[in-house]
Amino acid sequence: MDVTDPAPKGTQVQDAQEEKDRHFVTSLARGLSVLAAFSPDRVTMSAGDLTRSTGLPKSTITRLTHTLMKLGYLSFREDIGHYQLHPRILTLGYPVLANVDRRHVASPLMHDLANLSGGTVSLGLRDGLSMVLIERSRNRTVSALPLDIGSRLPMATTAMGRAYFAAARLDERREILDLYARQHPDQIDEVRDVFNQAMVEYRERGYCRAIGSWEHDVNAVGAPVRLSSETLAAFNCGGPSHRLPADTLDDLGERLVQLANDFQASEWVGQLPPRREREAF
Repeated sequence: MDVTDPAPKGTQVQDAQEEKDRHFVTSLARGLSVLAAFSPDRVTMSAGDLTRSTGLPKSTITRLTHTLMKLGYLSFREDIGHYQLHPRILTLGYPVLANVDRRHVASPLMHDLANLSGGTVSLGLRDGLSMVLIERSRNRTVSALPLDIGSRLPMATTAMGRAYFAAARLDERREILDLYARQHPDQIDEVRDVFNQAMVEYRERGYCRAIGSWEHDVNAVGAPVRLSSETLAAFNCGGPSHRLPADTLDDLGERLVQLANDFQASEWVGQLPPRREREAF
């Protein structure tokens, strides 16, 4: 299974249009899909890149980029003929981070576990079929996996994504599976099996494992947590398999669950639902 980033953002716009939601503003959705096309791995994009990424016609991309530049959210680099996000875009992101107002409490806890494990500890939120990192700490000797805040990880192949799915409410789990069915129809059966196993692991252990499923030489454990905004998030502790062999993951998983508990106990942050029996999909 190789489920990485979601399908082109334009596909999401089309899905919403197909639902014939009379309150849905297509032009707004298309403009946001252009902004969402940029990532830490794609900091500059040409008009052609944006067309391929969003699935929108070139003429539409031309109008949207012109508008976004006029509003100050995009800039154009004449030297390479590419667009890039303008720093003004940060005015949209800062209120979100302010809402995740307790993430700084997790930082020292994450740092301690990263040093103990010899790997990396991250905190992420869901966006589509990806988990977006909002906090990260790594052991100083780790040189691989150059992920940073804002990086995206696929849900189905990572411990963080599996833990998130296992703790999500029923309607959100159905939404996630519907997205996979539309965007990766050839992989939906395997994805469903993976998530069903994740729910079993979470119910029995309180954490989920990913052994070589994202990268063949990377192992990880993930545990869900609710932030003070009642937003569901997930912690992840992972690293190269020679540092985090499979037989150490149970110990790390228990430590990660304790980290999540300590984070929530630092002050009232949020409350996860009990790990009750959950019906498989």
